[in-house]
Amino acid sequence: MEEAKNCINCNEPLIGKFCYNCGEKVVEKSDFSIKTILQQFVDGFTNFDSKFIKSFWFLLFKPGQLTENYVNGVRKPFMKPFQLFIVVNVLFFFILSGADIFRIPSGYFFSIESNLKALEAIANTKQESVEFLKQIYDSESLTNSKLYIFILIPFLSFIIWLVNFKKKLQFGIHAIFAIHYLSFFMLFCVTLVILPREWFSPRVTQLTIFSFNFLYLTFALKRFYNDNWKITLLKTFTIVIVFFALIFLYREQISQFTLYLMHK
Repeated sequence: MEEAKNCINCNEPLIGKFCYNCGEKVVEKSDFSIKTILQQFVDGFTNFDSKFIKSFWFLLFKPGQLTENYVNGVRKPFMKPFQLFIVVNVLFFFILSGADIFRIPSGYFFSIESNLKALEAIANTKQESVEFLKQIYDSESLTNSKLYIFILIPFLSFIIWLVNFKKKLQFGIHAIFAIHYLSFFMLFCVTLVILPREWFSPRVTQLTIFSFNFLYLTFALKRFYNDNWKITLLKTFTIVIVFFALIFLYREQISQFTLYLMHK
């Protein structure tokens, strides 16, 4: 194989085995040996596993440090923010497949007269039973709540940016913080599954989620934005209240959107 003098990717002159401009590796005969291919296969699993465990550990037990590391350029040992968010999202909806955190179950949604009347109208049009359509609603609302969960990120980012406006940081930095916080919120909900179910009534579950998120966000804000405790607590209270309001709004909109699609 003829040795390239310029990078095949960006056409910059090559110095050594890697392009200084784009990082592309020079192709060598050894790249196609069985030993190299097998090594890449093993590295792919072990590297992902290492990043996966380390990212989850920092996300759960070191509030704010994952964001701090990413912003400061310590990125290689950890999963990228959106990559982490997607993995947590999959875990959340796989393990908590019946959870109503991001959607309103049919039993509650159709207890509202206007929603029930809308469903009955659909049942008459499609010649289906109301009970059957409720099952369809539960399935589709769950799917929609998974598909559109990323919509919460820009709104949460905006709130975090707003309360930290005087920091003069780029909006994208606040977005990274928001992604990590939302990922923690979902991962914490997943961890509750390992605890005995009899410990948690719906009210106790809500209080536990709110309390732990308040504590976590307090330490995350303190570490990353480095305000005094009084300002940090005020910011935490504002963000948590608005965040939970966003979740309730998201649940309502996902449910209404699902009902709207059922008209089609």
